[in-house]
Formats: sequence, C-alpha cells, structure tokens
Amino acid sequence: MASFTEAILFCISFTNMIETSQLQTLVAVTNAGSFSRAAQDLKVTQSAISQSIKNLETKVGLQIFKRTGKKVSLTTEGEKLFLLARDFLEKIEETLADISNDKNSMRGKVRIGTLTGVGKSWLGHEMLQFLEDEKDISLSITLGFQEDLITAFENNQLDILILPEKDLPSVGEKKLLSQEKATLVFSEKFSNVVTKNITIEELVKLPIILFEPGDPLFYNWCRERFGHVPRKLNIKFVMNSHGPMLEAVQNGLGVAVVPTHVLMRSYFRDKVKTLGHEFEIVNGNFFLVYHKESWPLMRIQKTVERLLASDNPLAKSY
Repeated sequence: MASFTEAILFCISFTNMIETSQLQTLVAVTNAGSFSRAAQDLKVTQSAISQSIKNLETKVGLQIFKRTGKKVSLTTEGEKLFLLARDFLEKIEETLADISNDKNSMRGKVRIGTLTGVGKSWLGHEMLQFLEDEKDISLSITLGFQEDLITAFENNQLDILILPEKDLPSVGEKKLLSQEKATLVFSEKFSNVVTKNITIEELVKLPIILFEPGDPLFYNWCRERFGHVPRKLNIKFVMNSHGPMLEAVQNGLGVAVVPTHVLMRSYFRDKVKTLGHEFEIVNGNFFLVYHKESWPLMRIQKTVERLLASDNPLAKSY
C-alpha cells in the first residue's frame, strides 16, 4: 500500500492540479501566521502570496484560511491540506538531499551482470576485494546468458555489463576491458598424440569435448592453429559448463578448448595439460558497458575504474 505522501504526490502529478510553489506558500503562511510575514520569509511580494493562496483555494474549491484582520488561521479543510503539504515538501527535501549525497559518496548499490564463467573465474573474487576497500557500497552480481543480461541492462535493472564484443547491447558507454584467450586442454592419456606438432587430421581422430554443438571456441582454435576448421569431429561429450568439461578431460574422455581465465581459476588447472601459451588463441574482446547518465555517481565511476584497472585474468596466459 502506498504511503500518505506517495498518494498525495501521485494525485498532484496526475491531475496537474496543485503546483509545488502553492504548497510552499501554504506552509509558509501557516508557519508565519500572516501573508505579510510569509512574503518576507519567501522574499516575494504580499500580493504574490495572496494570489497564490487565492489560486489554491480556487483549485481545491474550498476556503483554506480564515482571515482576522492581518492574521490568518487554517480552516478544518485547510489543516488537512497543510499537513499533507508539509509532509510532501519534507519528503521532497529529504529525497533531494539523499540524491545529492549519493552522487558524491560511495553509498548505494552497484548492480553488475556478466556471463557465468567470467563471474566465477574473476568478477566475483575481484568485487569481494572491492567491498573490503569500499565498505559503504553494496553489490549485486547477476550471472547468466547474454540475452537476459542485455534485457536487464536495457531496462535499467543493471548498472554495468561485462560481455564479449559480439554480445554487446545497442545502448550504453563501452570500454575495452581485455582480450579473452583460449587454450587446448588434454590429459596424460593423450600426451603422446597432442604435441606441438599435432596436425588437424590427428586432432579430429581424438574424442572431442565441446561446450555446445558447434562450439565456437573449439572451431576458432582450429582456425587459428591450422588455418581451417574440421568438417567432422569425433564428439564424445557436450556440456555447457566448463567444470564438467575439465573433469571429463582429466578423466581421459577427450580433449577440449576452454578459456584460459576459466582454467586458471579451476580446481583442474594442475590436473590437465596444455601446449603452452604459444598455443593459446585470442578469442575476442571483452567490453565493460555502463549507462552514460549514471556516470556522475561516484560509486559507478569508482567501480568502473576499479574493473578497468584490475589485474583481470581474461587476457592472461596459462
């Protein structure tokens, strides 16, 4: 249920019936006890005060003040409107003060969205450290699919997005964060075949573990290393989660291509093999996106600057 103040605010904005200046005049006259003193307090002419109250009474269709010589007092109906006006104006002042304080301080919430792998391998750890340094803010991190994240960002449900270049929204200010790298991983079982001299013909004979059918990471790795992609693969396992993929690799079920930042943070980092950093490929750029209109908020500026300056693992070699 809406509060009393919210109800009067809605009525005023919806009907465009009463102006805020008229409510200010009502409160000033009530506090001063006369039109002349209210005029002095508001630094306007007495005739302006009289006209404002007259217009207000005309709009509400009721007498607000009783006149006794130069002194005025509220009618019963005027008392009700005065209480509403006072609460409304106080709420406006409090809200404006909060907005001003929020702009120039780290107080408030920052909402960040990114892909699950990036969130688990880097962003979550980085933001925990950020909270240690900036104790006045609160953080909300959403991990999910790019379509859902973009929709949330465009609906102003997220303040910051971190996504690959190909998945960026059409709105927002974009800053290059880093390049994502990927590497081929395998177990000791296949170390006699998976060497630095491996050919694409030898690779496709091995059981392959993919993130999804048509896994772009695997095909991009082949394109970079061999100049073309295989027409047919010996697909052993498909799972859109890098953890189970790496577990399958460790268990000798096949070989896979995974982001290096995922591998670096993984339990399996020392349990699987790679061909070294010279066999890593650049899989694309990651960008940070934020709403331009939110940039004046200090908490947004500081969060963006921290993320851009962080020692992020997206572009690191394994």
